[in-house]
Amino acid sequence: MSNPDYPVGPGPGSQNFGPEGYPQQPPPGYGQPQPGYQYGYPQQPINPEKNGLGLASLILAIVGLVFGIIPFTGFICLILGIVGLALGFAGLSRVRKNKATNKKTAISGIVVSVLAIALGIWGITIVFGAVDDLDDGLNCISEAETAAQIEAC
Repeated sequence: MSNPDYPVGPGPGSQNFGPEGYPQQPPPGYGQPQPGYQYGYPQQPINPEKNGLGLASLILAIVGLVFGIIPFTGFICLILGIVGLALGFAGLSRVRKNKATNKKTAISGIVVSVLAIALGIWGITIVFGAVDDLDDGLNCISEAETAAQIEAC
């Protein structure tokens, strides 16, 4: 007995049953991942981190260059340049081990750190040279006996 309100056989919303009453096998390739896709959750990228050490190196080196403009603070420039150089090499090492990205930032940090170190050494040399000249001048004045000798100093 068939009811005209309910269709007989496959139709919208019905399951795919074969003549034996068992579900049919899905067509070949059904359920297989498409090329370029994988099962499960989306994979995270291999290098999720940026290179924080290289960026820190670059920032310290730039701050060191600012301190290097004033020769009296050359020692601060030298210290910041050395720390920036160490961080730059550490950042470059992380890039080579594929633990970080942004190789250009690490290399830029190394280059600017070397410039900061050179500027710091130059500033320290200027300060020590000026102190040495001041010491020589004061000794000369203290040993001078006449106005002509003081003028010569």
